[in-house]
Amino acid sequence: GSYDSTVRVWKISTGDLVHRLQGHTQKVYSVVLDHERNRCISGSMDNLVKVWSLETGACLFNLEGHSSLVGLLDLSNERLVSAAADSTLRIWDPENGQCKSTLSAHTGAITCFQHDGQKVISGSDRTLKMWNIKTGECVRDLLTDLSGVWQVRFNERRCVAAVQRSNYTYIE
Repeated sequence: GSYDSTVRVWKISTGDLVHRLQGHTQKVYSVVLDHERNRCISGSMDNLVKVWSLETGACLFNLEGHSSLVGLLDLSNERLVSAAADSTLRIWDPENGQCKSTLSAHTGAITCFQHDGQKVISGSDRTLKMWNIKTGECVRDLLTDLSGVWQVRFNERRCVAAVQRSNYTYIE
């Protein structure tokens, strides 16, 4: 994904350009590969998420709904999650592009997130939140009164976040 508004697909073994995917009207900030469906997905400053065929280079779906830069994407467990500067996350069905739910409780741009089959954990300007991925409901605030959240990762036992409080950075 590039600031020239394109997504380029390369054959790694030869370095040859396979496709130059054109359709975004502003900078592309995020891409993810969908190996199972032979597709790639891109998020852009034009507020769109686009789903592309890696076979033909055609745009298959425009996923609309965000009202600002889509800076983060992740695909796993049969769900595509997009996060944007409009303070929301959206959960999509990657098969047909249907929006399953909108996660809306943050007050600033989403700066990081991770998801699995049960939950999404997302960071924004002031909080780290945990969501039920099936219902889209905010389950609880994990951390509050933050000045920033830079990264979050979790597994079955732990959740770790790099956060800022006042002028100090912490791993919590």
